[in-house]
Amino acid sequence: MPHTSAHAIPAKMTRDTAGSSRPADLLMESLAGDKTGLPPPGNGSADPRSISLLLVDDEPSLLELGKLFLEKDKGIIVTPAASAVRALELLEGQRFDAVVSDYQMPEMDGLALLQKIRTRTRILPFILFTGKSRADVVIEALNSGADYYVQKGGDSTPQYTELAHKVKRAVEQRRAEAGLRQKHAVLRAILAASPLGIGYVRNRTFQWVNESLAGLLGYTREELKGRHLRELYENQEIYEQIGNRIQRDLKKTGKSRIITRFRHRKGFSVDTEIHIAPLDYGNLHFGHMIMLSDISRKISAAKEIINPAGIPHLELTPVIETDQKGRITYYNDAAIDAMIRHGSRGSLEEFFPYDFRQILARMDEADVGSIYRDIQMGPVSYRVHITLSSQFRVARLSAVPVPGV
Repeated sequence: MPHTSAHAIPAKMTRDTAGSSRPADLLMESLAGDKTGLPPPGNGSADPRSISLLLVDDEPSLLELGKLFLEKDKGIIVTPAASAVRALELLEGQRFDAVVSDYQMPEMDGLALLQKIRTRTRILPFILFTGKSRADVVIEALNSGADYYVQKGGDSTPQYTELAHKVKRAVEQRRAEAGLRQKHAVLRAILAASPLGIGYVRNRTFQWVNESLAGLLGYTREELKGRHLRELYENQEIYEQIGNRIQRDLKKTGKSRIITRFRHRKGFSVDTEIHIAPLDYGNLHFGHMIMLSDISRKISAAKEIINPAGIPHLELTPVIETDQKGRITYYNDAAIDAMIRHGSRGSLEEFFPYDFRQILARMDEADVGSIYRDIQMGPVSYRVHITLSSQFRVARLSAVPVPGV
Protein backbone atom coordinates (compact mmCIF):
# COMPACT_ATOMS: atom_id res chain seq x y z
CA MET A 1 0.00 0.00 0.00
CA PRO A 2 1.41 3.45 -0.84
CA HIS A 3 2.27 5.69 2.07
CA THR A 4 -0.56 8.00 3.19
CA SER A 5 -0.54 10.19 6.23
CA ALA A 6 -3.32 10.38 8.74
CA HIS A 7 -6.01 12.86 7.83
CA ALA A 8 -8.55 14.67 9.96
CA ILE A 9 -11.57 16.53 8.69
CA PRO A 10 -10.76 20.24 8.18
CA ALA A 11 -11.76 22.51 11.05
CA LYS A 12 -14.69 23.98 9.14
CA MET A 13 -16.18 20.48 8.81
CA THR A 14 -15.71 19.38 12.40
CA ARG A 15 -18.64 19.66 14.75
CA ASP A 16 -18.50 22.62 17.15
CA THR A 17 -18.64 21.06 20.59
CA ALA A 18 -17.86 24.19 22.53
CA GLY A 19 -21.42 25.46 22.44
CA SER A 20 -22.57 29.03 21.98
CA SER A 21 -20.52 31.80 23.48
CA ARG A 22 -23.29 34.38 23.31
CA PRO A 23 -24.10 35.58 26.83
CA ALA A 24 -27.84 35.32 26.35
CA ASP A 25 -27.62 31.74 25.03
CA LEU A 26 -25.32 30.65 27.85
CA LEU A 27 -27.63 32.22 30.40
CA MET A 28 -30.72 30.59 28.93
CA GLU A 29 -28.97 27.20 28.97
CA SER A 30 -28.21 27.80 32.62
CA LEU A 31 -31.69 28.99 33.57
CA ALA A 32 -33.49 26.34 31.57
CA GLY A 33 -31.54 23.55 33.23
CA ASP A 34 -29.50 20.74 31.76
CA LYS A 35 -31.80 19.00 29.29
CA THR A 36 -29.14 17.00 27.51
CA GLY A 37 -29.83 13.73 29.27
CA LEU A 38 -26.16 13.50 29.99
CA PRO A 39 -24.30 11.83 32.84
CA PRO A 40 -22.94 14.09 35.55
CA PRO A 41 -19.44 15.54 35.19
CA GLY A 42 -16.69 12.99 35.69
CA ASN A 43 -14.89 10.31 33.78
CA GLY A 44 -14.67 6.57 33.61
CA SER A 45 -11.18 6.16 34.98
CA ALA A 46 -9.86 6.27 38.53
CA ASP A 47 -7.45 9.08 37.74
CA PRO A 48 -9.45 12.23 36.86
CA ARG A 49 -6.62 13.33 34.56
CA SER A 50 -6.66 10.12 32.50
CA ILE A 51 -8.99 9.21 29.65
CA SER A 52 -10.97 5.98 29.52
CA LEU A 53 -11.34 5.18 25.84
CA LEU A 54 -13.59 2.58 24.19
CA LEU A 55 -11.94 1.40 20.95
CA VAL A 56 -14.25 -0.44 18.52
CA ASP A 57 -13.02 -2.47 15.52
CA ASP A 58 -13.97 -5.88 14.12
CA GLU A 59 -10.34 -6.70 13.21
CA PRO A 60 -8.51 -8.11 16.29
CA SER A 61 -5.08 -7.16 14.94
CA LEU A 62 -6.12 -3.52 14.53
CA LEU A 63 -7.64 -3.50 18.01
CA GLU A 64 -4.39 -4.77 19.45
CA LEU A 65 -2.35 -2.29 17.41
CA GLY A 66 -4.58 0.61 18.37
CA LYS A 67 -4.44 -0.26 22.06
CA LEU A 68 -0.62 -0.55 21.87
CA PHE A 69 -0.12 2.84 20.22
CA LEU A 70 -2.77 4.81 22.12
CA GLU A 71 -1.63 3.56 25.52
CA LYS A 72 1.89 4.79 24.77
CA ASP A 73 0.32 8.03 25.88
CA LYS A 74 0.09 7.39 29.63
CA GLY A 75 -3.05 9.49 29.86
CA ILE A 76 -5.17 7.07 27.79
CA ILE A 77 -6.55 3.73 28.99
CA VAL A 78 -8.05 1.63 26.18
CA THR A 79 -10.88 -0.90 26.46
CA PRO A 80 -11.26 -2.88 23.18
CA ALA A 81 -14.60 -3.98 21.69
CA ALA A 82 -14.67 -6.34 18.68
CA SER A 83 -18.10 -5.17 17.47
CA ALA A 84 -20.59 -2.34 17.78
CA VAL A 85 -22.96 -4.63 19.66
CA ARG A 86 -20.23 -5.41 22.21
CA ALA A 87 -19.47 -1.70 22.48
CA LEU A 88 -23.10 -0.95 23.41
CA GLU A 89 -22.99 -3.69 26.05
CA LEU A 90 -19.85 -2.15 27.57
CA LEU A 91 -21.41 1.30 27.54
CA GLU A 92 -24.33 -0.04 29.56
CA GLY A 93 -22.10 -1.09 32.43
CA GLN A 94 -19.08 1.22 32.33
CA ARG A 95 -18.28 4.91 32.09
CA PHE A 96 -16.09 6.01 29.20
CA ASP A 97 -14.67 9.40 28.33
CA ALA A 98 -14.66 8.81 24.55
CA VAL A 99 -15.40 6.27 21.80
CA VAL A 100 -13.25 5.64 18.74
CA SER A 101 -14.90 3.38 16.18
CA ASP A 102 -14.18 1.85 12.79
CA TYR A 103 -16.83 2.49 10.13
CA GLN A 104 -17.26 -0.78 8.22
CA MET A 105 -18.19 -3.64 10.57
CA PRO A 106 -20.66 -6.55 10.37
CA GLU A 107 -24.02 -6.44 12.20
CA MET A 108 -23.77 -2.72 12.87
CA ASP A 109 -21.43 -0.19 11.26
CA GLY A 110 -19.78 2.79 12.94
CA LEU A 111 -22.47 5.28 11.89
CA ALA A 112 -25.24 3.12 13.30
CA LEU A 113 -23.27 2.81 16.56
CA LEU A 114 -22.88 6.58 16.69
CA GLN A 115 -26.61 7.12 16.17
CA LYS A 116 -27.44 4.60 18.91
CA ILE A 117 -25.09 6.38 21.31
CA ARG A 118 -26.53 9.79 20.45
CA THR A 119 -30.03 8.61 21.39
CA ARG A 120 -28.65 8.06 24.90
CA THR A 121 -26.25 10.95 25.36
CA ARG A 122 -24.93 13.94 23.44
CA ILE A 123 -21.90 14.44 25.62
CA LEU A 124 -19.77 11.34 24.96
CA PRO A 125 -17.08 12.24 22.39
CA PHE A 126 -17.17 10.01 19.30
CA ILE A 127 -14.44 9.78 16.65
CA LEU A 128 -14.83 7.80 13.45
CA PHE A 129 -11.50 6.13 12.62
CA THR A 130 -11.68 4.31 9.32
CA GLY A 131 -10.08 3.67 5.96
CA LYS A 132 -13.24 4.84 4.19
CA SER A 133 -12.70 8.37 2.90
CA ARG A 134 -16.03 8.94 1.15
CA ALA A 135 -17.37 12.46 1.63
CA ASP A 136 -20.93 11.24 2.21
CA VAL A 137 -19.76 9.10 5.15
CA VAL A 138 -17.86 12.05 6.63
CA ILE A 139 -20.82 14.41 6.31
CA GLU A 140 -23.29 11.92 7.74
CA ALA A 141 -20.98 11.18 10.67
CA LEU A 142 -20.60 14.86 11.56
CA ASN A 143 -24.32 15.48 11.12
CA SER A 144 -25.04 12.53 13.41
CA GLY A 145 -22.91 14.00 16.18
CA ALA A 146 -19.38 12.75 15.59
CA ASP A 147 -16.72 15.04 17.00
CA TYR A 148 -14.01 14.14 14.49
CA TYR A 149 -13.25 11.89 11.56
CA VAL A 150 -9.70 10.49 11.22
CA GLN A 151 -8.65 8.42 8.23
CA LYS A 152 -6.64 5.23 8.61
CA GLY A 153 -3.76 4.29 6.36
CA GLY A 154 0.00 4.45 5.98
CA ASP A 155 2.50 4.90 8.77
CA SER A 156 0.91 3.90 12.09
CA THR A 157 2.86 6.32 14.29
CA PRO A 158 1.59 9.63 12.82
CA GLN A 159 -1.97 8.41 12.38
CA TYR A 160 -2.27 7.21 15.97
CA THR A 161 -0.55 10.36 17.21
CA GLU A 162 -3.21 12.36 15.37
CA LEU A 163 -5.95 10.12 16.76
CA ALA A 164 -4.68 10.51 20.33
CA HIS A 165 -4.58 14.29 19.84
CA LYS A 166 -8.20 14.33 18.65
CA VAL A 167 -9.30 12.14 21.55
CA LYS A 168 -7.67 14.45 24.07
CA ARG A 169 -9.08 17.55 22.43
CA ALA A 170 -12.62 16.21 22.32
CA VAL A 171 -12.48 15.04 25.95
CA GLU A 172 -11.06 18.35 27.15
CA GLN A 173 -13.89 20.22 25.42
CA ARG A 174 -16.50 17.96 26.97
CA ARG A 175 -14.99 18.27 30.42
CA ALA A 176 -14.98 22.05 30.08
CA GLU A 177 -18.65 21.92 29.10
CA ALA A 178 -19.40 19.66 32.08
CA GLY A 179 -17.70 22.14 34.40
CA LEU A 180 -19.74 24.96 32.89
CA ARG A 181 -22.97 22.98 33.37
CA GLN A 182 -22.01 22.40 36.99
CA LYS A 183 -21.53 26.14 37.50
CA HIS A 184 -24.86 26.74 35.80
CA ALA A 185 -26.51 24.30 38.18
CA VAL A 186 -25.16 26.28 41.14
CA LEU A 187 -26.39 29.51 39.55
CA ARG A 188 -29.85 28.03 38.97
CA ALA A 189 -30.04 26.95 42.61
CA ILE A 190 -29.01 30.39 43.87
CA LEU A 191 -31.49 32.23 41.66
CA ALA A 192 -34.32 29.81 42.42
CA ALA A 193 -33.76 29.98 46.18
CA SER A 194 -33.51 33.76 46.38
CA PRO A 195 -36.30 35.47 48.36
CA LEU A 196 -35.91 38.43 45.99
CA GLY A 197 -37.69 38.42 42.67
CA ILE A 198 -35.14 37.76 39.93
CA GLY A 199 -35.80 37.66 36.21
CA TYR A 200 -34.16 37.77 32.81
CA VAL A 201 -35.72 40.30 30.44
CA ARG A 202 -35.04 40.65 26.75
CA ASN A 203 -36.83 43.05 24.41
CA ARG A 204 -38.84 44.10 27.50
CA THR A 205 -40.27 40.58 27.70
CA PHE A 206 -39.71 38.09 30.51
CA GLN A 207 -37.58 35.18 29.31
CA TRP A 208 -37.19 33.60 32.75
CA VAL A 209 -38.31 34.40 36.32
CA ASN A 210 -37.83 32.71 39.67
CA GLU A 211 -40.66 31.68 41.98
CA SER A 212 -40.24 34.76 44.17
CA LEU A 213 -40.84 37.20 41.31
CA ALA A 214 -43.79 35.23 39.94
CA GLY A 215 -45.37 34.95 43.39
CA LEU A 216 -44.89 38.63 44.13
CA LEU A 217 -47.05 39.50 41.12
CA GLY A 218 -49.53 36.65 41.55
CA TYR A 219 -48.49 34.59 38.52
CA THR A 220 -46.87 31.24 37.92
CA ARG A 221 -43.43 31.21 36.32
CA GLU A 222 -44.86 29.86 33.07
CA GLU A 223 -47.52 32.57 32.97
CA LEU A 224 -44.92 35.33 33.25
CA LYS A 225 -42.55 33.80 30.71
CA GLY A 226 -43.11 35.59 27.41
CA ARG A 227 -45.21 38.34 29.03
CA HIS A 228 -44.37 41.90 27.97
CA LEU A 229 -43.57 44.36 30.75
CA ARG A 230 -46.18 46.78 29.42
CA GLU A 231 -48.89 44.46 30.76
CA LEU A 232 -47.68 45.06 34.32
CA TYR A 233 -47.87 48.85 34.29
CA GLU A 234 -50.97 50.88 35.13
CA ASN A 235 -50.90 52.79 31.84
CA GLN A 236 -48.84 53.37 28.69
CA GLU A 237 -47.54 56.76 29.83
CA ILE A 238 -45.92 55.39 33.00
CA TYR A 239 -44.53 52.43 31.06
CA GLU A 240 -42.84 54.72 28.55
CA GLN A 241 -41.52 57.09 31.22
CA ILE A 242 -39.99 54.27 33.26
CA GLY A 243 -38.59 52.61 30.14
CA ASN A 244 -36.92 55.83 28.98
CA ARG A 245 -35.46 56.39 32.44
CA ILE A 246 -33.98 52.88 32.51
CA GLN A 247 -32.44 53.32 29.05
CA ARG A 248 -30.85 56.62 30.07
CA ASP A 249 -29.43 55.07 33.24
CA LEU A 250 -28.04 52.04 31.42
CA LYS A 251 -26.31 54.15 28.79
CA LYS A 252 -24.92 56.51 31.42
CA THR A 253 -23.89 54.21 34.28
CA GLY A 254 -24.43 50.66 33.01
CA LYS A 255 -27.17 49.94 35.56
CA SER A 256 -30.46 51.33 36.80
CA ARG A 257 -32.46 51.46 39.99
CA ILE A 258 -36.07 52.56 39.94
CA ILE A 259 -39.11 52.55 42.18
CA THR A 260 -42.39 51.96 40.43
CA ARG A 261 -45.72 50.20 40.70
CA PHE A 262 -46.51 46.92 39.01
CA ARG A 263 -50.05 45.62 38.64
CA HIS A 264 -50.73 42.38 40.50
CA ARG A 265 -52.64 39.69 38.64
CA LYS A 266 -55.63 40.38 40.91
CA GLY A 267 -55.66 44.04 39.90
CA PHE A 268 -54.13 45.88 42.85
CA SER A 269 -50.83 47.74 42.68
CA VAL A 270 -47.55 46.51 44.15
CA ASP A 271 -44.93 49.10 45.09
CA THR A 272 -41.60 47.75 43.90
CA GLU A 273 -37.93 48.64 43.91
CA ILE A 274 -36.13 47.27 40.85
CA HIS A 275 -32.43 46.96 40.11
CA ILE A 276 -31.52 46.40 36.45
CA ALA A 277 -28.17 45.41 34.94
CA PRO A 278 -27.37 44.32 31.36
CA LEU A 279 -26.21 40.80 30.67
CA ASP A 280 -23.53 42.20 28.37
CA TYR A 281 -22.46 45.79 28.97
CA GLY A 282 -21.17 45.99 25.41
CA ASN A 283 -24.49 44.98 23.85
CA LEU A 284 -27.76 45.86 25.55
CA HIS A 285 -29.68 43.73 23.04
CA PHE A 286 -28.60 40.60 24.90
CA GLY A 287 -31.08 41.54 27.62
CA HIS A 288 -30.99 42.37 31.30
CA MET A 289 -31.17 40.77 34.70
CA ILE A 290 -33.60 42.41 37.10
CA MET A 291 -33.89 42.10 40.86
CA LEU A 292 -37.27 43.13 42.23
CA SER A 293 -38.40 43.60 45.82
CA ASP A 294 -41.82 44.47 47.23
CA ILE A 295 -41.64 47.68 49.30
CA SER A 296 -45.39 47.93 49.89
CA ARG A 297 -45.11 46.70 53.50
CA LYS A 298 -42.27 49.08 54.13
CA ILE A 299 -44.42 51.99 53.04
CA SER A 300 -47.49 50.73 54.89
CA ALA A 301 -45.51 50.32 58.11
CA ALA A 302 -44.43 53.94 57.94
CA LYS A 303 -48.02 55.04 57.37
CA GLU A 304 -49.40 52.96 60.24
CA ILE A 305 -47.20 54.38 62.98
CA ILE A 306 -49.69 55.61 65.55
CA ASN A 307 -47.55 58.18 67.31
CA PRO A 308 -44.62 59.10 65.09
CA ALA A 309 -43.82 62.08 67.29
CA GLY A 310 -42.78 59.58 69.95
CA ILE A 311 -39.94 58.41 67.74
CA PRO A 312 -37.65 61.44 67.48
CA HIS A 313 -35.28 59.92 64.93
CA LEU A 314 -38.05 59.15 62.42
CA GLU A 315 -38.10 61.46 59.41
CA LEU A 316 -41.74 62.30 58.65
CA THR A 317 -41.12 64.28 55.47
CA PRO A 318 -39.23 63.25 52.34
CA VAL A 319 -35.46 63.37 52.80
CA ILE A 320 -32.89 62.64 50.10
CA GLU A 321 -29.10 62.92 50.11
CA THR A 322 -26.82 63.02 47.08
CA ASP A 323 -23.12 63.30 46.34
CA GLN A 324 -21.65 66.27 44.48
CA LYS A 325 -22.53 64.68 41.13
CA GLY A 326 -26.19 64.36 42.05
CA ARG A 327 -26.13 60.60 42.63
CA ILE A 328 -28.59 59.60 45.33
CA THR A 329 -26.84 58.08 48.35
CA TYR A 330 -29.74 58.03 50.81
CA TYR A 331 -33.52 58.39 50.87
CA ASN A 332 -36.19 57.66 53.44
CA ASP A 333 -39.56 55.90 53.25
CA ALA A 334 -41.43 59.21 53.13
CA ALA A 335 -39.62 60.12 49.93
CA ILE A 336 -40.54 56.78 48.37
CA ASP A 337 -44.16 57.14 49.47
CA ALA A 338 -44.48 60.65 48.03
CA MET A 339 -42.86 59.66 44.76
CA ILE A 340 -45.12 56.63 44.30
CA ARG A 341 -48.30 58.50 45.19
CA HIS A 342 -47.65 61.76 43.38
CA GLY A 343 -44.69 61.31 41.02
CA SER A 344 -44.95 60.64 37.31
CA ARG A 345 -41.44 59.53 36.32
CA GLY A 346 -40.75 56.77 38.84
CA SER A 347 -37.64 58.57 40.07
CA LEU A 348 -36.66 60.30 43.30
CA GLU A 349 -35.00 62.91 41.12
CA GLU A 350 -38.45 64.50 40.83
CA PHE A 351 -37.54 66.17 44.14
CA PHE A 352 -34.58 67.92 42.49
CA PRO A 353 -35.24 71.56 41.56
CA TYR A 354 -34.54 72.67 38.01
CA ASP A 355 -31.21 74.27 38.99
CA PHE A 356 -29.98 71.48 41.25
CA ARG A 357 -26.80 70.96 39.23
CA GLN A 358 -25.87 74.60 39.67
CA ILE A 359 -26.59 74.35 43.39
CA LEU A 360 -24.30 71.31 43.70
CA ALA A 361 -21.54 73.25 41.98
CA ARG A 362 -21.52 75.58 45.01
CA MET A 363 -20.69 72.77 47.45
CA ASP A 364 -17.10 73.96 47.88
CA GLU A 365 -18.18 77.43 48.98
CA ALA A 366 -17.65 78.10 52.67
CA ASP A 367 -20.93 79.82 53.57
CA VAL A 368 -23.65 78.67 51.26
CA GLY A 369 -26.28 78.52 53.99
CA SER A 370 -29.73 77.14 53.38
CA ILE A 371 -31.25 77.12 49.91
CA TYR A 372 -34.97 76.86 49.30
CA ARG A 373 -36.78 75.89 46.14
CA ASP A 374 -40.40 75.13 45.31
CA ILE A 375 -41.23 72.07 43.22
CA GLN A 376 -44.45 70.54 41.98
CA MET A 377 -45.02 66.78 42.11
CA GLY A 378 -48.38 65.88 40.67
CA PRO A 379 -51.06 67.68 42.70
CA VAL A 380 -48.73 68.46 45.60
CA SER A 381 -46.41 71.45 45.97
CA TYR A 382 -43.29 71.06 48.09
CA ARG A 383 -40.88 73.54 49.61
CA VAL A 384 -37.45 71.87 49.34
CA HIS A 385 -34.81 72.85 51.90
CA ILE A 386 -31.31 72.17 50.56
CA THR A 387 -28.16 72.13 52.70
CA LEU A 388 -24.66 71.50 51.40
CA SER A 389 -21.78 69.97 53.34
CA SER A 390 -18.38 70.71 51.82
CA GLN A 391 -16.76 68.54 54.52
CA PHE A 392 -18.74 65.38 53.72
CA ARG A 393 -19.44 66.23 50.06
CA VAL A 394 -23.16 65.69 50.61
CA ALA A 395 -26.29 67.59 49.62
CA ARG A 396 -29.37 67.04 51.79
CA LEU A 397 -32.88 67.80 50.53
CA SER A 398 -35.86 67.96 52.91
CA ALA A 399 -39.22 68.44 51.24
CA VAL A 400 -42.24 69.83 53.10
CA PRO A 401 -45.73 69.95 51.53
CA VAL A 402 -47.00 73.50 51.14
CA PRO A 403 -50.65 73.54 52.26
CA GLY A 404 -53.26 75.32 50.23
CA VAL A 405 -51.16 75.58 47.09
